[in-house]
Amino acid sequence: MLVFDEVIKQGSFTAAAESLGHTKSAVSQYVSQLESGLGVRLLNRSTRQLNLTVIGQKLAERSEQLLDLLSMTLEEVKSHDLAPAGRIAITAPHAFEAGLVTPIIAHLCHEYPKLMPELVFTDERLDLLQHNLDIAISVGPQKDSNYHAISIGTLDSILVASPGYLAKRPVNEISLESHHLVTLPWQHRAILQNNHSESILFSSDKQLKVNTSISAINSVKCGIGIGLMPSIFVQADLDLGLLQRVLPDYRGEMREVYALHSYQQQLPPVLRRFIDKLKLALNRAC
Repeated sequence: MLVFDEVIKQGSFTAAAESLGHTKSAVSQYVSQLESGLGVRLLNRSTRQLNLTVIGQKLAERSEQLLDLLSMTLEEVKSHDLAPAGRIAITAPHAFEAGLVTPIIAHLCHEYPKLMPELVFTDERLDLLQHNLDIAISVGPQKDSNYHAISIGTLDSILVASPGYLAKRPVNEISLESHHLVTLPWQHRAILQNNHSESILFSSDKQLKVNTSISAINSVKCGIGIGLMPSIFVQADLDLGLLQRVLPDYRGEMREVYALHSYQQQLPPVLRRFIDKLKLALNRAC
């Protein structure tokens, strides 16, 4: 699987063989044995390019996770850091707390009892050095800085409202101008598009402005108006019927999620594990 992963990354058997220090025939044989053992075709081979099959794409994701786990394990052994201890400080937006960051930290605390996490949940972008932080989870475009930004996923945005609000003010047209909106600072005249590249503005003269995603979600659930929220943070409320989709053909722009750090060398293994677990949780939710 590790050889298969390298073939995918390099885009050819020849390049993978050079990277791994094997012969091209040996690399091809490894992949053939993997396909034979699984009883499925993973790659469609041609003289010019390699294309993953549907099953190959799924296995490629698993192979990448296997490589990450192996790399992390080797890093832990090399650093003799099998039992991380002490302070780790992480900041993240409020909406990441309940379903993402806190469960991951809880798991790490059970695994490493001597760990002493400090969590700061705020929608403000705190400076790592000024606030003595190890990791900052940040959403959207990042300012140029000396910090390292690791991309860990994306957030979509959908329109939602409470059943009570929609009963009183049904959305009967492709426009939000006549509706009450619950807006966040970064959503000023946000643009939503459908699959046909048709767009509408998330704009109205009737707005409740709040400064955190959690406040926006709670305000929408209380029936104040329509909100534009990442689906990962409202899916449970949608499943329970506490919220409903509005104009389901339209979505806001995808926003990148980053983990920022100031380490010049490799991250300590426990922080690497935190980032990997958060990345996995975001990808599963999407």
